[in-house]
Amino acid sequence: MQTSGSRIPENLLLTSAVTTTILGTLTMKGLLLLTLSALLCWVSADIRCHSCYKVPVLGCVDRQSCRLEPGHQCLTTNVYLGKMWVFSNLRCGTPEEPCREAFNQTNHKLGLNYNTTCCSKDNCNSPAPRPTPTLTLVFLTSLAGLGLWLLH
Repeated sequence: MQTSGSRIPENLLLTSAVTTTILGTLTMKGLLLLTLSALLCWVSADIRCHSCYKVPVLGCVDRQSCRLEPGHQCLTTNVYLGKMWVFSNLRCGTPEEPCREAFNQTNHKLGLNYNTTCCSKDNCNSPAPRPTPTLTLVFLTSLAGLGLWLLH
């Protein structure tokens, strides 16, 4: 029988050392996981979208950047008259107006077609490239012809 001044058995010391090492490793992994999770939330919480009305000749009017709310997406709505692009609306999705993709949605009264696309990466709803000079010339000539016809 051992007295209170006896030594602690070696296998108990070994078990204690292993337990301390395992707990230390788990604590470090937990801390690393917590740090990475916080970093991921910080990065994903700051996704930005372009916000503007894009029209022929002028390009993006009142260009801004909006911060995307969690769980929402950036939107781009392109509006066409027949096959001719009329304008685009770029914006952030909101709880009141979440992104709902739609293709060839038609407004029969105006004869306009709408295509809405959604995306969720930083600045993914990039404004379309500026119209080519040929397209601009055709558009302006058409407007001038329409104006002359209306004045006739």
